[in-house]
Amino acid sequence: MSEIEYEVREQDLIAFNEHQLQSSEGLQKILRRHQGTVPGILVLIALFLWFYYQDTLSAMYVGATAAAWGVLAPLYIKWSARRQIRKMYSEQEKAGILGAYKLRVEPNALVEISQQGESRVKWADILRIEATKRYAFVFVGLDTALIIPRATVKTGNVREFLKDADKCIEQAS
Repeated sequence: MSEIEYEVREQDLIAFNEHQLQSSEGLQKILRRHQGTVPGILVLIALFLWFYYQDTLSAMYVGATAAAWGVLAPLYIKWSARRQIRKMYSEQEKAGILGAYKLRVEPNALVEISQQGESRVKWADILRIEATKRYAFVFVGLDTALIIPRATVKTGNVREFLKDADKCIEQAS
């Protein structure tokens, strides 16, 4: 069947963890709060200052703070998350995860060939495949996936590989 060969880099590992965080309800709640709720309250304060006290300068400062908060706070949260993700993996874990991989679709299992050797994952054990514009993730656990960065694919066709893998997963379930 189909086979692809690719390389996983540190930025790909970070991208996978960010993908997981984006589906996290807790993080989405924090981002909504910092993008909408806090700036909204600050805008209400600015309007109060402008209408009630006729203090245009203070109202402009509070309004500018609201706009800056709405833009900069989510950027800071994402930057902080990336920093925490980098600290999450030791150098030994990174060495085991990063590097060259080869995936092959076989009728009974997905074969993964890496620096650690060859391993087989039965199709029934694969939960799902999520494809994005830059990556494809083959989930073998709730928080564990094989990361396929489209930019580093050396041989094979990712679309064909994913179609074949989807067919095998459907047949196994």
